[in-house]
Amino acid sequence: MPRTAPPGHTPRFTAYSARLPEGTDAFVFAQYACQAPSREEAAQGAAGLASLFSGPDGPDVVDRGSFLDTAGTHNAVLMAYWYDPHSHRRWRASEAVRSAWDSLPVQGPIGHWREESVIPVERNETLHTHHREDYATSGLSQSAAVELPETQVHDYWGAARDRIAASAIEALEPALPVFEPRDPEASGTRGRRVSVDVPGNVALIRTAQDWSAGTLYREKYLADVKPVKDRGVDFLAENPGSGCIAARNLMEESADGTPLERACTIAWFASLEHLMSWCRSHRTHLDIYASFFQMVGGGEGPLDVAFWHEVSVLPTGSVAAEYLNCDPRTGFLPIAAHHTSTTTARA
Repeated sequence: MPRTAPPGHTPRFTAYSARLPEGTDAFVFAQYACQAPSREEAAQGAAGLASLFSGPDGPDVVDRGSFLDTAGTHNAVLMAYWYDPHSHRRWRASEAVRSAWDSLPVQGPIGHWREESVIPVERNETLHTHHREDYATSGLSQSAAVELPETQVHDYWGAARDRIAASAIEALEPALPVFEPRDPEASGTRGRRVSVDVPGNVALIRTAQDWSAGTLYREKYLADVKPVKDRGVDFLAENPGSGCIAARNLMEESADGTPLERACTIAWFASLEHLMSWCRSHRTHLDIYASFFQMVGGGEGPLDVAFWHEVSVLPTGSVAAEYLNCDPRTGFLPIAAHHTSTTTARA
């Protein structure tokens, strides 16, 4: 029995949770991005990064999206998954990838950043409203190598923690119990390459919505749920007191940058508890929760807008974060005491 489920709990709807191929102990989720004053410049930079993902050790899955950050800067992001961390390590160490990344300039209006996470399977959980065979998905579970069995561990507060196997034997206490961002005016990250020593047990969420095949619920989602969700993400991005280090509201795109009818939020929290606390008690998330169930409670028929999420808790040393000529509010840069190297590179 899940540790926090109410006695006799029965979920109100069917949901599915990913199961990676047998023998998989960990996988990699990497974000590579270009940051620029215009959407066109960011897209051009992302296209250059995408060319690095080919070859025998390239990622198993690559998604793409873009967002406007709190500084008003455009970011085009490649979201890549490797089911074998060894393949990722070989890819990252290859001469083509190393030389291309190391030669990126740190002068001018364009920046680049990468955040790469080696995620132990026991520290990850997923949840989908639809099976991949019924509704195509992005993210970790889109590969046929990943099974999506039905799960009963959902539809109650704390279910996400219960689906993380490690939470049964580990407290997952954060190395950064309080997130206090540094003053961006004093950071001096422009014109530099900055690596960040990411604290242990930060939490990562990617949560997605897909209305591309929707007919019954499409308009209700776009009118009544999406705006509420967007306000919630804006709150996280602008309020570090929530424990959210970074929040990105991405519109997903095809490989060539064409907008798709789906979106995702990627957010870093100082701990799993910070994420869970926002979900179960903050008005912005309670409003999202209420708007979703108000939408599905109309009885129009089976839900035809798809939702899914991935949540991970990252152990110490499992996240590599590097920022080239980036705004000081980008990613982990606001963590004041954790910049491990700050170097000026060639233009």
